[in-house]
Amino acid sequence: MNNKFLVISAALAAAVFSFSGPALAQGQEANAPLLPQPRPEDNWLKVCEPLESGEDACILRQIVLANNQFLGSFLLRDDPGQESRLLAVAAVPLGVLLPFGMTWQIDGAQPVRVPFMLCDPQSCSTQLVINEAYVNSLKQGKVLKLTAKNRQNQDLVVEINLEGFTEVYDAESSLTFDQFRQENNSANALEQMLQDRAEELRQEMGINGN
Repeated sequence: MNNKFLVISAALAAAVFSFSGPALAQGQEANAPLLPQPRPEDNWLKVCEPLESGEDACILRQIVLANNQFLGSFLLRDDPGQESRLLAVAAVPLGVLLPFGMTWQIDGAQPVRVPFMLCDPQSCSTQLVINEAYVNSLKQGKVLKLTAKNRQNQDLVVEINLEGFTEVYDAESSLTFDQFRQENNSANALEQMLQDRAEELRQEMGINGN
């Protein structure tokens, strides 16, 4: 598959990109100027890279922030070049009880418990190979609820807003990874860390950066 996509995909599975989208409105001061009403599709970012086969490998993600603090994220990788084409990754902040794992629940459907895969300096993540039926559930759903346990054994709940998911998933337009990088040249320290992590992964995997 495309080496560039492999590197960025691995980095995304290990951590999350910083995000300054509509979720920031959650922490807006009461007397601050009103922000423009976000569109449902603004909940999601789609980044794609063409494969040698002519198909596109894509990542969709949503990050939930409040007062510039990371609360959680959900990422969907759709890569026709992989045996497991559809892979979902959900992350929450550090300080969770790892044995409990994380439950994923779309609206009122049966929750699915997913074990934690890894923790990095910012978050702990779970991942699940999914199928088209699960994607259709995301398209038809309103909220994906992610639940973990904090150190006090209390529920830590993060809600991923599924509004706009269908429009973005089915859309032909998207950013390329090069465009995404260019738009984030002035990113904060977290973004720089992720770029460094991607470079480390490239070196570990022996991948040529060209």
